[in-house]
Formats: sequence, structure tokens, C-alpha cells
Amino acid sequence: MGHKSIVRSVVKKIVCNDRIIAIKLGAEPISILMMQFYMPTLEHEDDEVEELYDITEEILEDGKGDTNTIIMRDWNSIVGDESYRNMVGPHGLGRKNRGQMLINFCERNGPIVTNTWFKKPKRRLYTWKAPDRSQHQLDYMLVKHRFRNSVKDVQTLPGADINSDHSLLVAKICTRLKKIIRFQKRRPQWDLKKLYDQRQRVQDTVEKELGAIRCDSGNVEVQWNNIKECVLDTISDLVGKVKKRARKPWITQEMISKMDERKWKNVNTEDGRKNYRRLRNELKRATDNAKKGIS
Repeated sequence: MGHKSIVRSVVKKIVCNDRIIAIKLGAEPISILMMQFYMPTLEHEDDEVEELYDITEEILEDGKGDTNTIIMRDWNSIVGDESYRNMVGPHGLGRKNRGQMLINFCERNGPIVTNTWFKKPKRRLYTWKAPDRSQHQLDYMLVKHRFRNSVKDVQTLPGADINSDHSLLVAKICTRLKKIIRFQKRRPQWDLKKLYDQRQRVQDTVEKELGAIRCDSGNVEVQWNNIKECVLDTISDLVGKVKKRARKPWITQEMISKMDERKWKNVNTEDGRKNYRRLRNELKRATDNAKKGIS
């Protein structure tokens, strides 16, 4: 649930499974990719956790370049109270457990754990209170290191009524959302050059097909639909539409085909995710080779 001003700025939504969801927002000066998580508890095997980290990295492909990625919620791990390079700050809480997997994820992808960089009293750090009343920091908010200065404050609000055994984790991030003007999907264009080259053949075929149409109905709408279908079918058979053009000269039709094949609708199964990773690697190799060829 979000404010209507945020809804107007949504560019894309990604629903992977019951543990991961993401949206991409248009903002100024750059877009924002927001991801919401619920990682398995310590009762689950590490392999299941690693699989979710793999899915996360695939989603992060959308956040490459000039996009501020914000990853938040329940990681069910503790990174501890010791700083680690430029990713984990000195103001965490607790003793590290499965948090090493989260730190390794940060090393591979570049985000920082923001709520370990702000010095707060313990009541503003813990995010979960166990049945034995012990307090733990399991929820973290991650942003790209490049945009760490946009995060002005992160803290918990333990008194907030959110119907959960977790405390509400709140961050103050300075950015400006952009209103997205939505256009209708552009229809493929007819190949006008080919139409001009074969204009006489197209004209003869249309006249022949129109002459064969018999319509006993006096309904103008029916007659118009018959004429329209005749013309469109003829042009489709003899002319066809312009193929998708690459914006950069080194992009080949094979790359475009792989991009189209590498859609998110194919990755919600184990085989789909393997196929996605295979296509991603093939596309990366083809891209690198093409760029080397023109350099």
C-alpha cells in the first residue's frame, strides 16, 4: 500500500514469489528500485537462503547504472556490531550469525547496511523482540554505496502499532519522485519502403480481394470490417512490418532476440531461473565481443 503520489510514479512492478516483491519508481535525478524481503529463519537450510539471494541478484539487473536500489525488511540474520569495510557500520546490534551471507551479498553487489551507520540508543536499533524478551536486530535497509548520502536517518519506532512482533523500521531518504506520463504501447509500423516497391502488386491484390467480397447485409459496420480485414491481410502477407531496430550500431538482431527471450515471465520456476541465467551470460558475452569489435 502506498500514497497516491507514489503510485503515479510506478514504472514497473516485479512479483517473484511470496518472499520477494519489487517496484521501480521514476524519480529525480534518477530512478529508484525498491525491494521488499522476507528471508527464511534459521530453521531453514542455507541452500534455500542462497537461492533467494540468487533471485535478488537477478532482480538487481534492473537496478544497474543510474538507479538507486533500496532493499529492505526482514533478513532474519544479524550482521553484528563490528564495522566491516564500507558496508557495515559500527552501530549494529548483537553478535553476527547468518549475517555473513548478507555481508557477502553486499560485497558482490555494492550496497551498504544503512541502519548500522547511525548511532542510536538500543531501543531505536532492535527490530524484533523474542518471546524471552531478548532484543535483536534482524531487519535492515540497504542502499547503494554511491547514494549513501541520500539517507539522512534510519531508526525503529518500537511503539508503532503494526500488528507484528517486529518493530517498524523507518528511513529518511531525500529524493524527488517524478510523475510518469504513460503512453500507449507503440504499434509496429508497416515497412513503407517495401510497400512502395511493391505498390502495384499490392494494389492489384487488394482490388482482386475486394471484388470477391460479397456482403448481403446492409450494415455499414460489417461492410467496413470486411474491407479493413481485406486490406490489412493483403499488406501483412505482401509487405510485413518493420523489425525492431537497435539504437546502437553494435547491437545485433541475435542480441535483441535474446533480450526478448530473457523476460521475467520465464523465471518463476527453477528451470526458468536457470534459463534466465544462461541467456544473461550468453547476452553478456555477445555484448562484450560486439563492443570489442568496434573499439
